[in-house]
Amino acid sequence: MTEEVIAYAKKHPGKVTISTSGTGGLWQELALIVSQAAGIKLKFIPYKGGKPATLAGLQGEVDITGGGVHEHVEFIRVGKLRNLHTTSAKTLDVGGGIKLRSIGDIVPSLKPVLPVGGIYNFAIRRDAPIEIMQKFKKAFIKAVHSEKFGKIAKRKFFEIDIKTGAVADRRAAQVEAITAQTFWAVRDQIGKKVLTAKELGLPAVKDFDKWWPPKGYKPIKGL
Repeated sequence: MTEEVIAYAKKHPGKVTISTSGTGGLWQELALIVSQAAGIKLKFIPYKGGKPATLAGLQGEVDITGGGVHEHVEFIRVGKLRNLHTTSAKTLDVGGGIKLRSIGDIVPSLKPVLPVGGIYNFAIRRDAPIEIMQKFKKAFIKAVHSEKFGKIAKRKFFEIDIKTGAVADRRAAQVEAITAQTFWAVRDQIGKKVLTAKELGLPAVKDFDKWWPPKGYKPIKGL
């Protein structure tokens, strides 16, 4: 199905409409990442939040509904929506024999940056005592692996992929580079000034592995 949409969009640039939760928001960014990698141009229709964006798809106001799996899954289960793909790194099993494809299986060039989506972060001042950081890290990992959070993660289809220390620093920088490159490509559609990756001190996504770690970067010892 996704392949058919991509083929159609290539023949009809800007004709396929997609709802988002707002210009510059997460769901537009993810759709842009996918469309740019697939070599297509979509027409973005912003709404004030995920719920009205989903409703727009259900009512036929747009061709594609942009949003999260947790916002769409019940409509997918009852046949009101058909899933095109997720930006997960793997196929998602949402129960009832329904499996949602990863965009990486459709556009292989995206595999190295997947998963992309909302990231839940906890941050602490970088100059905080290492003892406090270590306690914070331990408590964070314990909470993520708790039964209570596990139920939330299952309900919302979160991917548990804990990153801390230098690994977290690297991924955060990579995500920022992806965001900068993604929105710079459509800067004329944003309505406000968009900085280049270079202006933000970031590399092009294709150069990220060569760039990391950046000059002056110091990982926190003992974390």
